[in-house]
Amino acid sequence: MGARDAGWFRRTYTDISGELTVLAATDDTTLVTVRGAAHTLFIQRINFFVTTNAAQSMSFEDSAGTPVQLAEIVASPGDNTQWDFDFGEEGLPCTEGKDFKMMVSAAGLAGRLKWYGYSKQTGLTNLSTANTAN
Repeated sequence: MGARDAGWFRRTYTDISGELTVLAATDDTTLVTVRGAAHTLFIQRINFFVTTNAAQSMSFEDSAGTPVQLAEIVASPGDNTQWDFDFGEEGLPCTEGKDFKMMVSAAGLAGRLKWYGYSKQTGLTNLSTANTAN
């Protein structure tokens, strides 16, 4: 799959890219809701530009009981700093059937968030089978 760029995955599957203005009062936020239990969200890139520094950290993870953490911005990252996490063309998968979330340790950090990714069916959906007798 080396010949496929990141855009190919977003064009072929369902593009879940988006952006969010994070205010100092912004709390934990679900960024993308997964389509169903048989789908997986793949995150290709996360970019956060800090406009207001604070002694809080921010992480990006899925909504599993034991979440898969994809990236973390440390506490007090500094004003006017940019944090860029690039996970390659295929991206990093969240746990199948789980949402993509931004988690903050407390209110205070502010800036502009942008993420790129796609959703893909990775499991079986409701398949009904007929029971036939021979």
